[in-house]
Amino acid sequence: MKKITLTFIILAMVCGGVATMAMTRESMATTSLEFKAATDWDKILDDFEKQVDQYVKTVKKMQSGDLSAAIELEKIAKKVEKLADKLEEADDDDELTVAQAKRYLKIYEKMTKVLADY
Repeated sequence: MKKITLTFIILAMVCGGVATMAMTRESMATTSLEFKAATDWDKILDDFEKQVDQYVKTVKKMQSGDLSAAIELEKIAKKVEKLADKLEEADDDDELTVAQAKRYLKIYEKMTKVLADY
């Protein structure tokens, strides 16, 4: 009887260990996917910031009297709007981390400030 009970306990420990290992692997995969998703949003934020910086420069060109900048501004504005819509949707769906959401708002404020001054 002791041998059967001991065998059962060892089997239960091994099976539990396998289940724990499987759960750990699953958790690691989920964490990896979340990190990848966060990194993808960081890349989009980088692009958004680059476009907003270009937008700000172009608005300043127009303010200094360079009317040819108006055509360039229209192209940049479309890119900025598309990225802003994507980021706003991600923020609404809680896909952005807190740091990413703050960064998005900071970049967006940079653009709105230049528009308010325009």
